[in-house]
Amino acid sequence: MTSTILCFAMSAVVSGNGPSSFDSPRLQADCSWLGNSFPGADGWIQQDIRALTVTSDGTVFTNVEWEEGGGNVGEYRDGRLVRYARHTHGWGAMGGEAIAANAKYVYIGGMFHNEGGHLQDESTWPPKGKKWFGISRRQRQDITQAAPLPNGKGGKGDTLAGCFLPVAEVPEKTSGHLAGLAASDTRLYVANPHDRRIEVWDAETMKFISHWACDRLGPLQLDSSGALWMLQRAEEGKPARLMRFTVDGSIEPVSVAFPADARPVAFCISPNGELYVADDGPAQQVLVFRASGGVPIRTIGHRGGIYSGVPGAFGDLKFNRITALGLDAAGNLYVAHDGQSGGGGTVLESYSLNEPDPEKLRWRLFGLTFVDMADVDPASDMDVFTKEEHFRMDYSKPPGAEWRYAGYTVHRFKYPQDPRLHIWSAGAWVRQIWGRRTLFVNDMNGQYLQIYRFQPKTDGEIAIPSGMFAKRSVKERKSSGWPPHQPERGEWIWRDANGNGAFDADEFAANGGSDAPASQGWWVDAVGNVWLATQQQGIRFLPVQGLDGQGNPNWDFAKMRVFPHPEGFDEVKRLRYDPVSDVLYLGGTTADHKNQHWKPMGPVIARYDRWLETDGRSPRRWTLVAPYAQGSSGHTSCEPMGFDVADDYLFMPYTGASREDKVTTGRVEVFRADDASPVGHFEPSADIGEIGLQDIRECLRAHRRVDGEYSIFLEDDYKAKVLMYRWQEVRRSSTMGSSTKETR
Repeated sequence: MTSTILCFAMSAVVSGNGPSSFDSPRLQADCSWLGNSFPGADGWIQQDIRALTVTSDGTVFTNVEWEEGGGNVGEYRDGRLVRYARHTHGWGAMGGEAIAANAKYVYIGGMFHNEGGHLQDESTWPPKGKKWFGISRRQRQDITQAAPLPNGKGGKGDTLAGCFLPVAEVPEKTSGHLAGLAASDTRLYVANPHDRRIEVWDAETMKFISHWACDRLGPLQLDSSGALWMLQRAEEGKPARLMRFTVDGSIEPVSVAFPADARPVAFCISPNGELYVADDGPAQQVLVFRASGGVPIRTIGHRGGIYSGVPGAFGDLKFNRITALGLDAAGNLYVAHDGQSGGGGTVLESYSLNEPDPEKLRWRLFGLTFVDMADVDPASDMDVFTKEEHFRMDYSKPPGAEWRYAGYTVHRFKYPQDPRLHIWSAGAWVRQIWGRRTLFVNDMNGQYLQIYRFQPKTDGEIAIPSGMFAKRSVKERKSSGWPPHQPERGEWIWRDANGNGAFDADEFAANGGSDAPASQGWWVDAVGNVWLATQQQGIRFLPVQGLDGQGNPNWDFAKMRVFPHPEGFDEVKRLRYDPVSDVLYLGGTTADHKNQHWKPMGPVIARYDRWLETDGRSPRRWTLVAPYAQGSSGHTSCEPMGFDVADDYLFMPYTGASREDKVTTGRVEVFRADDASPVGHFEPSADIGEIGLQDIRECLRAHRRVDGEYSIFLEDDYKAKVLMYRWQEVRRSSTMGSSTKETR
């Protein structure tokens, strides 16, 4: 359905010294999105799936620990979302990594904690310093409905009364979800890694029956005879193996021979007893074995998965880190996969395994983006990139249908040191530097700036690690040793001089051993110059020095210029620079207009003309104090998160909502770039509904396409997508004969 925003007339107002108010008109625009199969208000595809189970009729139940919108546990059928279980996210509740169903119930692995001791009620939450791993139970006919357990926990806050059974109480910093669940109509089997055993419970009364010891616990499945199988995980040099148990826990003889490079992570069993095993090794396939074991009798999927054929190009049977799979009675295969490293990513699809079209795609659903923002390749309006995905656009299609998932840009086998595999990355910028497409990837808090190059002839869709700016020694994964060879202290630039995509010893340039000043405002201008707005120690400018022999952009600390901290600003947090017009825009706070919360930008923006020509001494052309909800606080503060400039307009996203000011999440204020006069605002349409609070410092990107339409991309973590406003400025002649400009 087409989403439109209403049009109102307005007159231009130049901002003064005080904050303007939230009284701009709502602009007419199409409200669209990319990265998710559905818009959000009436459903969306969850951002990640870690476990699934399939019933005989093809109903799929899924589970994941974290899902921002509360869709941890989903129910799908015939390519559509049926419902989410709800009450599985927040108030100490989280999903997990196991799920099972019988004729009556759905059993959900999960975790309850107490928010650092702030949630106190022994009937619902564990004691301070502890957390529970356990099982929730819901009615299979409607998973939103409770199926209370004897001695079950829950009932306070947004939890269901008596529906959570703790299996293990552990110290609050202990990790380890239940590794597997399997259910018949009479028995529930639980893989409990904390007590290193498989437990047997009565499926109706949930009374404990028995257990047996087992290590390296993994997913569980029941075959058609009622025998229990487990995929024992590889650990400390011990290989993974499939195990079959008798009712008393004795191991029955079966030997499944996995290929030497296989990494089994999930499995399911067909009605005729065949074993389907997801291989997360280089093959990225489903291996099929006879129930008696032996070597694979066939494989499903292209060998190499997403990296087969054109590396990274998305397509049928090109699996990418399978996390779960299942089969129905009709012989249809269901697969959850997506290699996204930054907190999620879902491709849920089904293939027919029957003649006459074996391995034919039946349906597919996407929930691809999380903590992400998109940008357009300046050389092509049709190519849009996020931190890991490449989308091809067709703007002639209706909202939500413009995008096609074209490619996945991370190659974890060829480039295991890719920063996106080690840093929680967030959002993308795309530039053409000396005619070469270059991808820049930020992170949520603006600590690092990652650089990637493309080499389609050899690497297809893959973005090859090319460079990185670090404002201090990287400590996020210090125990892992990544990145190797970094300077012990201080800021540095890495450039992949030998072209192998790895951090080698002679490829780092340090800047005297000191950390960079406190800063959030990275920016890469249209020609590839790197800017950094420090909060109180000036504006940094590193001109790009061209491309090296490998095609890497090059920057040099010795060529860096530092401009003094701009007068009138308390802190500068965001920056935009246009090298064609030599115009600089800065955003931040002043003594009179502060942040309401530490993460957003602040409400003040200033424009400076002829910035480099005057060596940073040009006076301000204008200062804008944008509207904000004074006194708002926390993550729900209603204030500008940042801004972007495209052609004649400045676009400003708001991080939260304000009931008093009638501001919803997803609001973007629009101003004229030449004089800061207000134009209007965008808000999400009804089919989009509520979107998430903005988490990324650089959460918005605006682009004017060749046809004059503006594409404004905005982060939406809440429903696993990137929001896209499509706005066309229309010029009309007035009845008096003079030329006027009307905004839509």
